[in-house]
Amino acid sequence: MITISYLLSFLTIRLMVLIAGSAETKFAQVAKEGLTPDATFHIGRNIILFGHHVHHFYFGILLICFAAWISIVGSNYFNRRQAAIIYGIGLGLFMDESGLLLTWGDYYSGVTYLLSLFLIGIFLNIVFFPYFWREVRNELLDSNLHSWTWNTLLDHTSFIKVADIVSEKTNKTERASLLFTGIIYLGVGALILLYPDFVYYWVAGVFFIQGVSSLIRSWQN
Repeated sequence: MITISYLLSFLTIRLMVLIAGSAETKFAQVAKEGLTPDATFHIGRNIILFGHHVHHFYFGILLICFAAWISIVGSNYFNRRQAAIIYGIGLGLFMDESGLLLTWGDYYSGVTYLLSLFLIGIFLNIVFFPYFWREVRNELLDSNLHSWTWNTLLDHTSFIKVADIVSEKTNKTERASLLFTGIIYLGVGALILLYPDFVYYWVAGVFFIQGVSSLIRSWQN
């Protein structure tokens, strides 16, 4: 529920901003430069209150806090599923402007897509690979943490054993892996069409992944 509502929220608010051109209005540009807008109050493509530009990530934070309060304290009006949906919507609103926050005002920064894809990857791992990570957790709990750490770092045979376990578990999730890969490729393809600069991040990520994979395979051989 969190994953679906997050994706829908992120895509919806991103399309609304692109269609309305909210990031290019005079209010957005003035706020980006740190000056006081001409209008004290304005509600339209942008929301200006008391001379301050209110971004939608604020509403995302409020929804996340509200969902957290429901989850911790409980409510007679909202159940866990509804809290999950509220949390996902808030997270989508917040992540849509994560690049803007990290780059001090660049709404179209590629950092937004990079972080959003990373978060989607985490969610899809939770959804499709729960037993794999549960097995990894059990393996770690059953072993001595200190000796496991040193054996992994200093003994190449232990590292290979860990790599073999990961490989074995991954093979059992081939169907989910294909689904995950398909979703990622479709999403990245759409982003590349909308923002050609995203190719830079995607190609760099592929090279890093292939490089790590090659190093592991060479170590095993």
